[in-house]
Amino acid sequence: MLIYSQAYDLYHTIFRILQIMEKTKQDLEVDKLRILDFYLAFPAELLEIRSFAGFKKYERFLEAESNSYERVIDRKRLFFKMEHIQVSAMKALISYDLFDANAFKNGKIKRTGVQLSESLSSRIQIANDEKQNLITLITGPLASMNLYGHLGLKERTNLIEFKYDAV
Repeated sequence: MLIYSQAYDLYHTIFRILQIMEKTKQDLEVDKLRILDFYLAFPAELLEIRSFAGFKKYERFLEAESNSYERVIDRKRLFFKMEHIQVSAMKALISYDLFDANAFKNGKIKRTGVQLSESLSSRIQIANDEKQNLITLITGPLASMNLYGHLGLKERTNLIEFKYDAV
């Protein structure tokens, strides 16, 4: 039996990362982008994070995103298994000169000035319009949240170890 999961598809991951980066228009830490990508791939899992100001208005949209055929049993394990695909996607985008290689070496993802093709740009726009509430939540409140520290994104999501982070 062949089972497809968008979480392990390199090209789908590249597309999701571009969705996030084109919408947010800011530099992001690699770990933050990985977390945001996880929630774009599995939006129903956003209901499992610690709530924050402004989150309540998005909850009803997230419940509609739940898919009974795609249950996540162990969020941390799935997130860990997605890491090599996510990093490969980021490196591919660096090789296309869409992301800055030096920023990546320093743990950041920075968009370069290279423009996307018109067809890819319009496909990203269509995908973002289809899930407008989800992409707004991910690229707005979540992306602007501090990654480190007490009640940072790492602690709220509990996907990445945060105890020993230097603040």
